[in-house]
Amino acid sequence: MPTPDFILELRERIGHAPLWLPGVTAVVLRPAADTGGSPEVLLVRRADTGAWTPVTGIADPGEQPDVTAVREIAEETGVDAEVERVLWVRAVGPVT
Repeated sequence: MPTPDFILELRERIGHAPLWLPGVTAVVLRPAADTGGSPEVLLVRRADTGAWTPVTGIADPGEQPDVTAVREIAEETGVDAEVERVLWVRAVGPVT
């Protein structure tokens, strides 16, 4: 997905200074009952590196993490998802 407009607007004002941006990584599972065996994990191919990863994305201003996860899953895969739980919250180092 392209860089959100609100980030581009921030960059116009502050240049390349570090930004603290909340984001999510969504682990989407298809239950074993639907697949006849082990659960399957939904992965997407990153446009920048070509790596296969879980769905990730940046929260819009004021958006709750569960809403971000559902929105990003739909935008990147077309899958309608339901959040069951938040597993982990942490701050990470710089991402470029």
